Amino acid sequence: MLLLSVLLATAVGQVAGLPPPQSRRGELETHIGDSDISWSTDCAYLGFDSQLPYSCANFSVPLDYTDPTSNETLELTLTRINATIQPARGSVLFNPGGPGAGGADFITGGGEEFMTVLGGQFNLIGFDPRATGNTLRFDCNEGLSDLEQLEAQPPPTVLGNASDVALGNNFASIKAQAAQCLNRTGGIGELVGTAFVARDMARIVDALGEDGLLRYWGFSYGTALGATFSAMFPEKVDKVVLDGNVNVQEYYSGWETQALVDLDGVVQGFFDGCIASPDSCPLARAGETADDVYNTVEAMLTRLKYNPIAVTLLNETTVVTYSSVKTFMFNMLYRPRTWPLVATLLDYLVDDNASLYVDARSQLRGNGTAGDSPDAITAIRCGDTAFRTDSLADLMPFEQQVVPTSTWGGLDFGLDNIMNCAPWMEKAKEVYSGDWDIKTKNPLLLIGNTYDPVTPLVSAQNNSAAFPGSVVLQHNGYGHTSLAQPSLCTAEAVQAYFINGTLPAPGTICQPDVPLFSNSTWQDAFASISLNGTVKAKRNVRYGSSSKGLMEALTELSRNVPGKPEYR
Repeated sequence: MLLLSVLLATAVGQVAGLPPPQSRRGELETHIGDSDISWSTDCAYLGFDSQLPYSCANFSVPLDYTDPTSNETLELTLTRINATIQPARGSVLFNPGGPGAGGADFITGGGEEFMTVLGGQFNLIGFDPRATGNTLRFDCNEGLSDLEQLEAQPPPTVLGNASDVALGNNFASIKAQAAQCLNRTGGIGELVGTAFVARDMARIVDALGEDGLLRYWGFSYGTALGATFSAMFPEKVDKVVLDGNVNVQEYYSGWETQALVDLDGVVQGFFDGCIASPDSCPLARAGETADDVYNTVEAMLTRLKYNPIAVTLLNETTVVTYSSVKTFMFNMLYRPRTWPLVATLLDYLVDDNASLYVDARSQLRGNGTAGDSPDAITAIRCGDTAFRTDSLADLMPFEQQVVPTSTWGGLDFGLDNIMNCAPWMEKAKEVYSGDWDIKTKNPLLLIGNTYDPVTPLVSAQNNSAAFPGSVVLQHNGYGHTSLAQPSLCTAEAVQAYFINGTLPAPGTICQPDVPLFSNSTWQDAFASISLNGTVKAKRNVRYGSSSKGLMEALTELSRNVPGKPEYR
């Protein structure tokens, strides 16, 4: 495995075959006054829903930052919601994750809630990163007819535990898709890497005409983007919140063994919460303990592994399989507020009522933004990562490391990223190649959930170690990012950081205010925490009149957790 060891040794350094390192600090920096942004309120063409008035803009940036002789540009789609308290303290950029999630409508969709969390004192800026939305959209089926797109669809993914030949079959299919995508996209994949997006952000910050410093809240993959910006432009960091942290060094290596280390804890939380709230969890009838319920669901999954069920509704046939049901469970672990619904659907299958499951399941829709691009996920992530191979055998050392990190999902979900990226045929023209010991102008705030299925607390701690002076706030909740299980403590810490620059004390742990399987509204949650004496009546300096308004905003945000993948 010489290739493997060499790649790992240079995982976060220069990628073979690329130009010399281009993303070290101090190179190709932008300057205040390079350009301006022409905002317009005539944004109906975007088709975005918004609770608050917003403006939009098309902002021109270089297409290829590594080619100083080129005059080619691309236009970024930007949206802005003005601070409700004027004068504004500046603007905060957002990234919802993915990678591949559009950001322009992320802000319009959640603008009122984010405005509340930030005290109404900042303009909110959303933008579609490269490969998403209207910005150099990356689509492997671009230009194909409906029939051709149907024929180009890969076979359904079979999870590793579903078959002893699943990994080999999946990898063969992924390699074929990578080759087809390269032929259809014409080199766009080289231009959508995270380093280029960081440079786009620097251009946006300068063009805003404020102080030339970045204020930013990034979720999931957005933490890798925020960390990359902070590493490339440490002198431009004002307030940067990284929420739901991807281990950025593992991300660039392509050897991500840490992502699922808390997954079993999330699964345990689902079943513990179920047995503690039987009125909200039909599965609780399966036994007296969480283990009883867990074993009942595992038995159902095992039945489906060997005996999938075909269901025909409205002349459309769906095959309910081990892989489809377990993937549904995995995806919904991102959002604890959905767990009562998940339990209901699983209970249908425990009773062998697959028709009810399919009918209810068909009414669920993913919570992605209009700018989401499934192919962009691969183009961005895989263009950034160092590890490459077209041999399944070269992945076996990774399998041996990642599978033990989660009994429930190590084999089924732990190899997804590396298998998608290993045979990918394009590299980003620029990948951050500096070190990870960076002193920023102002310290970062990192947030990690105690129980996050894909971005564990330890990743926040590892990222923090790369930025001396930064602080990790532990959000003692479940789900993906701090928005998944609302906490006034966490929200007020974020608010204080943006408004006053106040960091929580190292070791701070914030408790969530909405219990698992509670089915509670924000009013219920606020009444409960008020009775417990954990919230004092006060008027925060924010958009809204009290902590009640903040709790309402958090509950609404928990409906659409950033960074969540499309349902499979």
